[in-house]
Amino acid sequence: MGRKLVVLHVDGVSADSLEQGLGEGDMPFVQHLINSEGYEVLRYRCGVPSTTPFAQAGILYGDNSEIPSFRWWDRERRVLVQFGAGSTFEKVADKYFDGCMPLTNDGACIAACYPAGAADDFGIAYQDRTYGQQSKSRSAAAVLVPYLANPVHLGDWVWQTVAMVGRTARDYATARGEGRHPARPYVVTDVVEEIFVHHLTRYAVQKAMREGFSPIYAGFYAFDETAHAFGPGDRSAQRALKHVDHTVRRIASARGDRYEMVLLSDHGHVDTIPFAAASGRPLGAVLAQMLPGFRVQEMKGKAYGPPDDLATGRLHVTMSGGLAHLYFADRGRRMGYRELAAQHPGLVPSLQRLEQVGLVMARDGDEDLFWSGPVQLRGAALTAALSRYEDAQILATQLSRLNSFEASGDVIVFGAFVGDKQVNFENQAGGHGSIGGAQLHPFLLAKREWGIDTSAVLGAHELHPILSDLRDRLAT
Repeated sequence: MGRKLVVLHVDGVSADSLEQGLGEGDMPFVQHLINSEGYEVLRYRCGVPSTTPFAQAGILYGDNSEIPSFRWWDRERRVLVQFGAGSTFEKVADKYFDGCMPLTNDGACIAACYPAGAADDFGIAYQDRTYGQQSKSRSAAAVLVPYLANPVHLGDWVWQTVAMVGRTARDYATARGEGRHPARPYVVTDVVEEIFVHHLTRYAVQKAMREGFSPIYAGFYAFDETAHAFGPGDRSAQRALKHVDHTVRRIASARGDRYEMVLLSDHGHVDTIPFAAASGRPLGAVLAQMLPGFRVQEMKGKAYGPPDDLATGRLHVTMSGGLAHLYFADRGRRMGYRELAAQHPGLVPSLQRLEQVGLVMARDGDEDLFWSGPVQLRGAALTAALSRYEDAQILATQLSRLNSFEASGDVIVFGAFVGDKQVNFENQAGGHGSIGGAQLHPFLLAKREWGIDTSAVLGAHELHPILSDLRDRLAT
């Protein structure tokens, strides 16, 4: 008799963070899976950008091309594409995944960025309740009402609410007292995510298992929000790992003899310092000085320069952690570097001189162009510069792929490392989306007997055939 598959996506936990949590005893049930059930921690490379929409598209569809960051400017549709609260991906979704075979076809895909061919999403998409268009999909209320109707669930929710609010307030006060600066918007989001969405998603997974869906894919984002708020090494993040471990145990206990379980992450985190704190001014203000007369709009942020009716041009800046895409907004296609240099000769030289910028990238025809510090990087100089972040050959291939996307910015900017922290273009204590460190190295936890090898996986899209094959092998 075949077996069913449930895949638990734990957002933002690097392989290093997982192993640290195991070593410090924060994840006793996951340690049990390794010691007693034959699981092993498999590292892989998620690719660039190290963001959830990019990685999750690769895992679910096997294709994450033209997804250049967490948010980007779609030149053709003239729309800011973003995920999370106020997701707009549905406005461009018809341009993606044509001909793909989704991992969760006819299964359940819960709290994910994409529906991925699932028959049901249980009304829970990634911080956005706008899916539920599949033939058998139910509304979020259909999951929430029976969850809250159970006194055990309601009591657990109330208790967790009080405890989490207290712990978060204490952690925030402690961090401020130690001279650290937690990202306040994420502190609030973390409480909501931890208490509400995480618990509801766990309940939905258990419900999907009772109803026999397969495969089931579910995203849990509490660690990611906590790491954004306080940093991946903070005590709050360690507690989030304990909460993840508790959830894995609860779901595993409902497996019976029908389901096999896989645990994975999509990217990791690094400690960060906001660009505005490192430079003294927001990125948009710096760019407005570099482009006199331009109206510079930080998408999901402030605008700088003259008002629209007096501006000579418009620049849109989309920021995803330590990655920023710069779009000359009045254009319908991506600008090649020769035209860029002719029209705005001082832009790239000014960017590459910023201490807070580690790498600048643009494209001239089919050629990738890189700058760091005072020089353009070629040959051995490029290899040496990229080696500071990752295996130079692998990283060059990943960057070239990102640079080939028509959806990428006319100029792409990566934050520098200042000491052990990366400059982040968003206001976060921990971040990802860029290059360097643990953000590029997530994990897959799977049974050794399945013979899975991720040593050659250089991008999240290469996990798709591995998981699809496992799904099919288990079903036979």
